[in-house]
Amino acid sequence: MITIYYSRARERALQKIEEPRAGAWIVASQPTDEELGILVDYGLDSDILADAVDPYEAPRVEIEDGTVYIFTRYCYPEGKEVATEPLLLAYTSEYLFTVGRIETKILNNMTRQRNETVTTKKTKTVLQILEDINGSYENQLNRISRQILQLRAKMRQGSLTTKEFVGIIELEEDLNEFLSALQPQALLFASLLSGKYLRLYEEDRDMIEDIERGTDELITQTKGRLRTLVNMRQAYDAIATTNLNTTFKRLTSIAIFLTVPTIVGGIWGMNVALPLANNSHAFLIVMSIILVLMTGLILFFRRKKWF
Repeated sequence: MITIYYSRARERALQKIEEPRAGAWIVASQPTDEELGILVDYGLDSDILADAVDPYEAPRVEIEDGTVYIFTRYCYPEGKEVATEPLLLAYTSEYLFTVGRIETKILNNMTRQRNETVTTKKTKTVLQILEDINGSYENQLNRISRQILQLRAKMRQGSLTTKEFVGIIELEEDLNEFLSALQPQALLFASLLSGKYLRLYEEDRDMIEDIERGTDELITQTKGRLRTLVNMRQAYDAIATTNLNTTFKRLTSIAIFLTVPTIVGGIWGMNVALPLANNSHAFLIVMSIILVLMTGLILFFRRKKWF
């Protein structure tokens, strides 16, 4: 779907228009092949547009025929395959394009705040989008932090289920994907600051520097959460291994304890002449022997801490 928005400083209310005009913001969400063809007619490169709908496209910035293409990734934890989604920002002399493989809340929120977006200020609009992208990661990291606290509490109580342990692994995978998106995105901001791609005013440079610092902080937070999850997973593995070893020790000890009465009973159960065969108290004597041997064996295992 292609939607065209327009607003200017004097009339800040964002409006939908039918035909693009200079300073318009053209939003393409879940574009069809036909709609991608329309964007090509507006002057965008067809090969780069194909990259824009690739779910694994990495953040970068490049110039082609005077058009600046900024590939970025925003946090999208609802995705089935990946936890981030690509978004292309294309900056021309006349228009600003955003091309997303799926519909995103980031752009929807900006279009709802009709008095906050001025499409004729294309550079500022681009920076607003990049700032909101950082916000999407920050919100998800806050949710992950709360999940980690809950999982740690359950680990202390020993009530962590297999499903919740799988959840730790999934969170770890999501954070690794965040890092793979945020690290090249930090380099992207350094490229923008060079002034090679966008014409920047002092206010724009300050905003990019703030976004860059925010991205660095997100990378640090992501690494911290990732280390915590790795430590939790390793601790869970160590606890599970220890519990398994303890269980095997107990089962082995029980098997040894049961072997003693089996041997003694087997000896006195043979159909040959044996001591105490004619003794009326033979059963009590045999049981006493078994009891003494079992008690001694248990005390020995206790002293060795084998049981």
